[in-house]
Formats: sequence, structure tokens, C-alpha cells
Amino acid sequence: MPSSSLKVGGSLNPLELPRSYVRQLARQASGDMSFEAQEWQCEPIQGGFGSAVGGTALYRLRVSSVDDRRCSLVLKLLYHRAGETEDSPYYWKREFEFYRSGMLADMPRDSFVPPRIFALEEHDDACWIWMEDIADSKGAWSLEDFADVAERLGRFNGAWLAGAPQPAPAWLSQSWHASLLPGLADRLNRLDEALAHPLARLTLPLDAKAEIESIWRDRKRFATALSSLPQTLCHYDAFRRNVLFRGDDAVLLDWALAGIGAIGEDLVSLVAVSLHYEGYTPEYASDLDDLAFASYMLGLRQSGWRGEERLARIGYTCGMTLRGLAGVKQDIDQLTNDAAADEVRQTHNQDDLEEIARLFAEVRRFRLLKMAREARALLKI
Repeated sequence: MPSSSLKVGGSLNPLELPRSYVRQLARQASGDMSFEAQEWQCEPIQGGFGSAVGGTALYRLRVSSVDDRRCSLVLKLLYHRAGETEDSPYYWKREFEFYRSGMLADMPRDSFVPPRIFALEEHDDACWIWMEDIADSKGAWSLEDFADVAERLGRFNGAWLAGAPQPAPAWLSQSWHASLLPGLADRLNRLDEALAHPLARLTLPLDAKAEIESIWRDRKRFATALSSLPQTLCHYDAFRRNVLFRGDDAVLLDWALAGIGAIGEDLVSLVAVSLHYEGYTPEYASDLDDLAFASYMLGLRQSGWRGEERLARIGYTCGMTLRGLAGVKQDIDQLTNDAAADEVRQTHNQDDLEEIARLFAEVRRFRLLKMAREARALLKI
């Protein structure tokens, strides 16, 4: 929880912050109540994957004192999005509410820690979150690092599976992967129209179309299976860019999707998203899948959960399947929309959209087709 709530002093522009306001922030960030801000600069930070939804901006505030001490903070701005309710998958205010509630103080220390929050501000059309600026102590992750994070996810989910009271605020997401399905219907019910575009045909090969349509028809079975499993608090977005290491602590960022979900679901993002950015090969995907799930199970056992491993695997494969269906719409939309395509090029550091489309197709064969086949076998459908 932030130690104080600051007033902007009439300015809602992060580039025009009053000196007294900056001084209070700098004192909290530096831990030095004598810090006197002399110069400061607030500059935009390129957005993460949340920019695909819209309504989020990031800034870094750098401050130097009269005696040349320095500190920095990150400001996350969440802008109101019309039409969203508390149960919307991407509810604009959810992360702010998480930090304001203090709920994250109950996370098992051997799983993750939240970022330190210095101030929270609620305005008519936006919320401001001032948080620590974390210098990540790791570079590229090895498979062992993925195993460590998966194990931490197991301990995190396991705390609520093993008996901790389940949180119940109305702003928590509910069955996040299943909640995506209504928004996919228009695209997945009309795949033939989308396939008129050559990039759509590349990213959704014709030999996979019939199987994807079959998976889509069974979507409610996968969603029902998830709702029947043991439920826990899930972050839903724990992948490389949202997990930063500070010494022995793993700081888990971006709680915009978090809520109640099935055992195994929280592992989905770690594997599914990472496949796009870790030099994908089928062999790598298989190794990551095996190692991440085994490590997740180890974390669950360490937390005290003693249920069947099969239940966690059902949650994981059904969650991967629904995430994979969402990926069909997302990939087609990104590749066939000029503005979105520019962002995709930048995100993947690749100018050739055909190469990106081929990557998406290969990832889809694993995280949708292979996972759906396994989920069906586990569910006997």
C-alpha cells in the first residue's frame, strides 16, 4: 500500500508536475525524507503488450536533488474506457483496485512480491499508479529461469488452493480465458471471410482450418471443464516482461487481468506468450511445456496442495486451448490491419509480415492444436 496519497495540484499532465509533488514522490522512492528535488524529467516509456487493448500509458520520472542524489519512479496511467464493467476481461481499473485493496500483501513471500507503490490517485477519467522503477537483475531467461517462475506460480496458486480464504471483490476477473469467448464469435464464425487476405491464409493454414473450427464448436466444453476445477487467485499474465527480479525477489507486475480461475490456468501465459519470443521451434515448445508444468506441480506440492496432477493438467490444457482460440482472432486482426501491423513489426523486431505470419502459424500448431487434442483426451470428448 502507498504510504500517502498525493495531490497533483491542479495538473493532470504528468509532464507538468509541481515541485512539492515531485519532492514527496522522490522522498518516498529514495527513502530519504530530506531529499530536496532540484531537477526532474518525466518521459514516456514505450508501452508493453497492454497497448493492444488501449488506455494505458507509462512514464519514468527521474529526479536529482540539490546535492546531486538521484532516484526514479514509474507512473502508470490507466484511462477510463467507456462501456467496460467490473467483470470485463480487460477492466481498465482492475490493477488500480488491486493495489488499493492491499490484497497483494497476502502473497506467499516465496512466490512473488508486488512492486512497491508510492502513491495512488483517482481522477474522473483516469487512475495514476506511482511505483518503483525496477532494474531487472536478469537478462534473457534460460529454461531454468522459466522453471523457477513456474514453480513460484505453483506456490502462488497453491496458497489459495490449500485453504487461504479466496478473495471476492466484484472487480476481480472471473474465468478470464472463458470470458474472452463472446468477443471471438464474430471472427471465428466467419473464418472464410478472413481468409480472403493472403496474410490470414499464411497464419491460419487451410489444413488447420477444419480442426480450429471443430475446437471452436467445443469451446463451451473447455470452459465448463475449467469452471468445474478447484479455483484459485490467478494473475493470468505472468510472462517474461511482467516478472522482474530484484535480488532474490521476483516482482510480479501488471495485475490488469487477475482474478479467480482454475488450477493450472495461471501457467498458460508463461508458456503461450513466451513461445512467440524465445526462438520458437517445436522442440523448444515441448521442452518448455514439460519443464514449466513439472515445476508448477512442484510449487503446488510445496504449498500443501495434494490433489490430482490430472486436474492441473486439465486446467492448463483447457486454458491453453481457449487462449489459442483468442490468438486466432488476435493474429488475423494484427496482420490485416495496417496500424496494428506496424506495432507487430516493432514488437517482433521483424519487418517481414509474412515471416511473422509463419511464426504465428507454427506457434498455433502447438498452443492451440496440440493442446486442444490433449485437453480432449483428458476430458474424453
